[in-house]
Amino acid sequence: MLKDIKQFVNIWKDILKERISKLGKTPKLVIVQVGSVEASNRYVKNKVKDCAEVGIEAEVVNVNKDVSTVELTKIVEKAQKGADGIIVQLPLPQHINKEAILKVVDKRKDVDGFAKDSKFKPATAKGIMKYLKYCDFDLEGKRVCILGRSKTVGEPLAKMMMDANATVTVVHSKSDKMAKDFYTHHSDLIVSAVGRLKFLNCYSIHVPVIDVGINFNEEGKMVGDCFNIEDRLVTPVPGGVGLLTRCALLENVVEAASMTDTGSMARLREKIEEIWQKGE
Repeated sequence: MLKDIKQFVNIWKDILKERISKLGKTPKLVIVQVGSVEASNRYVKNKVKDCAEVGIEAEVVNVNKDVSTVELTKIVEKAQKGADGIIVQLPLPQHINKEAILKVVDKRKDVDGFAKDSKFKPATAKGIMKYLKYCDFDLEGKRVCILGRSKTVGEPLAKMMMDANATVTVVHSKSDKMAKDFYTHHSDLIVSAVGRLKFLNCYSIHVPVIDVGINFNEEGKMVGDCFNIEDRLVTPVPGGVGLLTRCALLENVVEAASMTDTGSMARLREKIEEIWQKGE
């Protein structure tokens, strides 16, 4: 049974507020955004709002859409200095080499979890796993169908679920329609992370569906990958996985800030100052 995501996120944020209050410092997140795309603008605005709610300082670095890969590399390197976490808002313009940009992100500050050697789990996959635990959905022995094998969602989520002893099938763009139909109707849980309007017809599906997709219909309304969802156990879009992703990002920032023992450093500075004043 799927539980209310907004209620879960509120609980999660309260826990993060408590953790931040005990840190001894204000965690800082830097968001580098290239150009101005409405969907990205909305997402960045919501991230900044979330940070303010839990006590994280957020700084947005806006960059012209015509920036070169080399220039953006230098901007990211500079922006991450003094920050606990940094994210480069995706998607980037096509002329930018995304892999080159992600390589310069400090793995200790890669709170999106996109780099191969990142210290953090990808935010969307992490958010989904924590939500399923909140729903008391035990993955052990369950059959899970993941639609989509992206590096940021499908692939890491499949690994996390297999680590939780689920039997995972990933259906992707090279899978035939028969495979999609079979596995979506012979699974205990479905995750649709394709990003395609009206991709999954839920009319005959009676198991929980996590809808990761973000699309816009003919009226300009944000919708997910799923349709015919009335009376079905499908997470909402908006107000669903996006909230989980943002909250997981906040937790990654707090974890990044926790890596620095600020209390010990403060005591060391006080001791040095005391010795200096005594002339020892």
